[in-house]
Amino acid sequence: MNRGRSRSWLLIILTLAALILLALHEGGQLQPVEDAAQTVFGPVERAVSGLFNGIGDLFSAVRDLRELRDRNAQLEKANQDLLTENARLKGLQGENEALRALLNFTQENPTYQYRAAAVIGRDPSPYLRFITINAGAREGLQPGMPVVTAGSTLIGRIDQVSARSSKVQLLNDTSSGVNVRLQTSAGTGLAVGQSDGSLLMQYIPLDAKVPDNDIALTSGLGGNLPRGLVVGQVASVDKRDIDLFQTARLRPAADYDRLDVVLIITNFEPVDVQPEGTPTPTDATPTP
Repeated sequence: MNRGRSRSWLLIILTLAALILLALHEGGQLQPVEDAAQTVFGPVERAVSGLFNGIGDLFSAVRDLRELRDRNAQLEKANQDLLTENARLKGLQGENEALRALLNFTQENPTYQYRAAAVIGRDPSPYLRFITINAGAREGLQPGMPVVTAGSTLIGRIDQVSARSSKVQLLNDTSSGVNVRLQTSAGTGLAVGQSDGSLLMQYIPLDAKVPDNDIALTSGLGGNLPRGLVVGQVASVDKRDIDLFQTARLRPAADYDRLDVVLIITNFEPVDVQPEGTPTPTDATPTP
C-alpha cells in the first residue's frame, strides 16, 4: 500500500518537474544550461550519429555486394546459355550444309542408291586412317562399298562391318590404293595413301602432261569403284627421265579430319576378285 502511494507521489513530482522545465524552456531561462549541454554532449552525439551512419552504410554496402554477386551469377548463366545455344545452332547449320551438299550429290547421280551415316569414331593410331560410322549389316552395308561425301568426292571404302556400325578405310591410309585418271591430261595411275595424310599418284606414263591443280578422278579400272568420283588435286609433279613413270602429289579433295556425315553407295557391284593367274575382264587379252 505504501509502495503504491510512493509511486503515485513520484509520478506527480515528475509531472510537476516536467511542467516546470517546459515552462522554463519556453521562457528562455534554461537556454544557458541547454547551450552548455550542447557544448558538452554535441561531439558525442555527432560521433555516435556518425558511427551509426557508418554501420548503416556498411550494411548497405554488404547488401549491394550480395545483390551484385547474385546479378553477376545470373548474367554468367545467361551468357553460358547463349554460348551453348550459339554452338548448337552453328552445329545444326554445319550439319544442314553437309546434308544439303550430299542431297545435291544424290540428285546429280540418280543411278546410285545411298545410305547416309554419321561419323561416330576415328582410329586413334597415327599410322591407321579409319573412321567408324553408325550403320552396318542391319542397314545392308558390306565390305568394299564406296563411301562418298559432298562434291562427288570419294573418301574411302567400307572395310569391316558389324551389326550397327562399320569401319571405313580412308583413301589416305597407307594400305589404300585407288586407280585414278587425270581429268585434263587423261593420264592414269594409282593413288596411294601416304603417312603424312596426303595421296601419291604413282605409275603415271612419262609422256603424260600433268598440269598443276589437275583433278584426279576414279578411273573405274579394276571394276572395284564407280568411275568419275573425285579423289584429289595435283599439288606437285616429280618427273625424271631415268624413271619409268612419273609421280604426282595429290591434295585430298575432302578434309578427312572434319567428316561428320557420309553417304555409302549401296547398289554398286564390284567385279569379283579372280583367283591368282586367272585373267580379269580388264586385263584379259582380247581374242581376234
